[in-house]
Amino acid sequence: MVQAFLIVGVIAIALLTWSLLRRFADDSLQQFTNRRRDSSRLVSRGEFVDGNRHLPVALALSPSAFYYENAGMQASVDLELIEEIEYENELSTGHTVGEGRVLRLRCFSQTFEFILPDETLAQWKSVLPAQRHQAAGKVMSGELLGRTA
Repeated sequence: MVQAFLIVGVIAIALLTWSLLRRFADDSLQQFTNRRRDSSRLVSRGEFVDGNRHLPVALALSPSAFYYENAGMQASVDLELIEEIEYENELSTGHTVGEGRVLRLRCFSQTFEFILPDETLAQWKSVLPAQRHQAAGKVMSGELLGRTA
């Protein structure tokens, strides 16, 4: 009988700890979005896809870079290095995305994939439109982002 209570107690503590850690992760993403909001054209949440890991991140687009951050990483891609921008239904591995769409950025031989929520997709497409190789120069010059070169 004591063992049953002990098992239930351990499970309850594990669930409460998981819930608390998840809440702190959401708060840290909110801090990143608040910090980038004034200097960016668009800020939202998303998921960075790294192999089979999906990491919640804060996404921001400034006039010169695309930022993705969470409590464990702070990274960016300079817009002038982006060769292609795509919005797709599936990841490069062929796995379909349930909700949202995949934002795929290609820079030289690297591909960065982010899952954007449906509610922010239209905003991302308007400030960072899909572009193939021949249009990459427009991204670099800032024409597509409303900047003057």
